[in-house]
Amino acid sequence: MGLGRIFGKHDHEAEAEAPASDTAASSESAPTSNGIKVVIIDDDPDARDFMRMGLEVGGFEVVGEGGDGPSAIQAVTEGQPDLVLVDLHMPDIGGLELLPALREAHWACKFVIVSAIGASRMIEAAMDAGAVGFIEKGVSPRSINIHLEKVAHAGAVKVVRPYPLNSEYP
Repeated sequence: MGLGRIFGKHDHEAEAEAPASDTAASSESAPTSNGIKVVIIDDDPDARDFMRMGLEVGGFEVVGEGGDGPSAIQAVTEGQPDLVLVDLHMPDIGGLELLPALREAHWACKFVIVSAIGASRMIEAAMDAGAVGFIEKGVSPRSINIHLEKVAHAGAVKVVRPYPLNSEYP
């Protein structure tokens, strides 16, 4: 599974999922869910599409998407996710301002900020607002999936930045 490797799925996981049949169609089976439900909040539909594709190939279940404040709250309320990816800068409301309303909509989930701006002050503000993770845009889908697995199972983890700034996620 070529895409699986790019998006964080190891070859042995892909082989374990493949049915015993020798047909070409069966080798393209859908990935097994890792049980982690995610909502993506970003005003850019292309960014949401890219994140959704990477997450789904990595085994995450995308249960909702939002492009502004009201649709974000609705997606979190209806989807009851484990993780919410929140863009920091959106036209109608910023991710930091949106976090309290999202937390009220579903307090049990964990919030991860996604931003093109990785300034230390922004990261600190995001963590102070209740985010448990911060991903700088430009990071590979594989690194995002590995990071989100850690966040889902362990809580707050270090910031993920594009290569070569972060050598933890090859």
